Amino acid sequence: MRMTISVNWPLRENLVSTMVQWEYKVVPIKTRIHSSTVGGTGKPVIDDVENELNELGKEGWELVSVQDTSMQDGRIFTVVYLKRQTKTA
Repeated sequence: MRMTISVNWPLRENLVSTMVQWEYKVVPIKTRIHSSTVGGTGKPVIDDVENELNELGKEGWELVSVQDTSMQDGRIFTVVYLKRQTKTA
């Protein structure tokens, strides 16, 4: 016995229109690292990074990755990669 199964697949156009769209942002972060003497913990403190990332989070940006980058002259800086869902009209 032979059976035929019919499946209704959505058109490709419908799949593309329902896919989540993302936008990306690459931001250099100024980091100043020093040792905390409060409470004698000696833990490293990174000034302003948390505040800057929280502000970006309020704008809908989600942290994806962090990378330390060295320049040829020996300077090191940190780059963060962010994404957020694009707003549909």
